[in-house]
Amino acid sequence: MRLLVQSLDTGRFLVPSLDDGAPVWVPSLREAGGGVTDDAETALELARDWAEAGERVQVVDLDRLGTADDYAPAAAVALRGTSGVAAVAGVSDLPDGNHGDNDFFLPGGH
Repeated sequence: MRLLVQSLDTGRFLVPSLDDGAPVWVPSLREAGGGVTDDAETALELARDWAEAGERVQVVDLDRLGTADDYAPAAAVALRGTSGVAAVAGVSDLPDGNHGDNDFFLPGGH
């Protein structure tokens, strides 16, 4: 499992800076290699600590992409439709075809 945090609002990826290791948002998947983790808790903690208040983020499992278990296109539509809904940071329970294992939202604060 190779997990990466992505903003649903901007498309950017959360990765450690090459300069000092502090998390930064980068616009390209090509620049995101250092931000890949195999631990879901680490990915969730990064998102909780570094996403802006109210920013919608997701944890993407890169190993699912291009497989029979790939993320359903309907999942992205369902997620975009939840804008403004406050929820606790953690795994969502949206019926989005991927068992709610990669998407979550941060309410007004961290």
